[in-house]
Formats: sequence, structure tokens, C-alpha cells
Amino acid sequence: MKLSTKLVGSEKRRGRLSARIALVAVSLALVTPRLAGATPPPDFASLTAAAPTTATAPVSLGAQSGMISIPAGRYPLGTDTGATASRPAHTVTLWAFAIDRTEVTNAAFAEFLNALGLALGSDVAAGALRLDDAPKPAVDLLAEGRRGTGRYPLIALDDDQARIGIQAGRFVPTPGYGDHPVTETTWAGARAYCRWRGARLPSEAEWEAAARGMDGRVYPWGDAPPDDRLAFVIQRTGQTAPVGSRPAGASPFGLLDMAGSLAEWTSSLRRPYPYDPTDGREDPDQAGERVTRGGDYIYDTAHDALTAVHRTGFSNAPERGHRHIGFRCARSDG
Repeated sequence: MKLSTKLVGSEKRRGRLSARIALVAVSLALVTPRLAGATPPPDFASLTAAAPTTATAPVSLGAQSGMISIPAGRYPLGTDTGATASRPAHTVTLWAFAIDRTEVTNAAFAEFLNALGLALGSDVAAGALRLDDAPKPAVDLLAEGRRGTGRYPLIALDDDQARIGIQAGRFVPTPGYGDHPVTETTWAGARAYCRWRGARLPSEAEWEAAARGMDGRVYPWGDAPPDDRLAFVIQRTGQTAPVGSRPAGASPFGLLDMAGSLAEWTSSLRRPYPYDPTDGREDPDQAGERVTRGGDYIYDTAHDALTAVHRTGFSNAPERGHRHIGFRCARSDG
């Protein structure tokens, strides 16, 4: 009787253990698809967008014509004294390229969305888009929904930090935010905008070169520590500033907002330094987290996060929109 009781108790314990293992397995199965960067980025090349004109996209074309040329040459990357992810210091040879002077704005991104000619429903305030507010093809491009849905939109207009709404069948920026940097774009959404404009996302090597120049400075403006005159850092969510509002913080080539304001998407997958463009990190079709650069106004606000070498931005899953991430476009000039 005692032996039988022990066996029964042992079987019960094994049963409970098996149930726990099964529960863990189910939990892992549910979590795995949600891992940051687990979804391959959509190309969005099949989207039909009207070409930008001075009548339909004056802001975007103005940014395109105002791109700043960065000369070909050898540029310093990384550091030997900072965070592990930014080590080692090394140099890279880059072809000539051009890059936006400021981050892409809400007004500019709204021009792109309008060029898509999407069928839209009722008027929607910025950040308030819901599944029944527009036909499904439009919602799939404009709303991220809950994690785990597999949706990878252009921009998350269902997030309350978005500053683009819908009025009378057109996308419009929130009043007072047209010249603020656009938030809530996914990585592939940022890439799609740049392609529409005849550009692309910069690699992180190009970004760092444009931010530091050839003299290896610590911050875009030099080696002095950041202050409110040099970088916009407010730590209050949703309260962005107009692009270019800190001219004293310009990089050696005249680029603005490369520290503070929003972090910025680059084309590069998150891989260790030294930077090697041939090791797969510039594969546009591969799943994985993409590097963001430049610190931001709310999360990466410490001095070391505002340096031109900082490359481990906060919360940068490429398939999601983020309140603290924007982007600027680049173009090969070689």
C-alpha cells in the first residue's frame, strides 16, 4: 500500500511537471513570433504611388533638393573608450553620398501617404485609427494593431503618439506639428518613403560619417557636452520640436538634429563593429533589428547616448512604430 501510494504520488508529480513544461512550450511558441525583428521586412515595391510634384509634394521635394553632399573618403567610426557595441575605433572608406539636412517631417510623410491613393473611410484624428475606420487594405498599411498579428505597416496611425490624421479623404498632419519629425514609422515604411522620393535610408556608417565628419569628434557639434542649445532633449513623451530648431548643434557638414530630437532608422542590421558592408548587415530583405542612431528626446537622453558613436538605441523593433524614432533619407552620389 505504501509503495502504491508513492507511485501514485510520483505519477502526479510527473503529471504536474509535464503540464508545466507544456505550458512553458506554449508560452514560448506565443512569444517567439513577437521577438523584435522576427518578421522579414515587406518591400512595399508593389505599392502604386503618384510621383511627387511641386503641387502635390512641395515639402518632400524641398527636402530632396536641399540634401547635403558628403564627399567620398575615409571616415572614423566607433571608439576604443565607449560602450562595447561602439568598439573598436576603425575607419571605413565611403563613396560620395548626399543626406537630408533634417529629419523627415509629418507634412512630408503625409504627402507620401496621399500619393498612395488609398481608399479611406471617415475622418480620423491623429493616433486614433481603428480597424473599422478604413477598408482593410488601408488599415494593413496604417495600423500595427496588437503584437503577434504579423502586421508590418508603413506607419502606426493607431498609436496615440502619431501626428498624422485623416480629413476629407486625405492625410493631414496635426495642426502645429507639420514641421515636426514624423514618428511611428516602421523601418520598411521609412524605406518606402525614401524610395518614393528617389532616395534610400543611409547606412549607419554613412550616418556616423555625416554626424562626425573626418575629425572623429564626440558629438555632431564637437566635443563639448550637450545642453539645450545643442540638442532637443525634453523627456516628455509626444512633445517633439520642429526640425532644425537647434542650429548650434549642427554637424561639420551642416546637418541638424543628429543628437536628440528623434533617433533615426538606418539601413543596417544590428551587427558588431567593425563595420563591414559585405557581411550581410546591409541585406534589405533579412529579418532582424535595424540600427538607430542619434539618441532621442525621451529615452536615450544621457550624454553618452547623444554621442555620434552611440548605436544601441532604445526599443527599435523594425516592424513597429515608435514615438522616439524618425528618419532621414540619403542618396548615392558616386
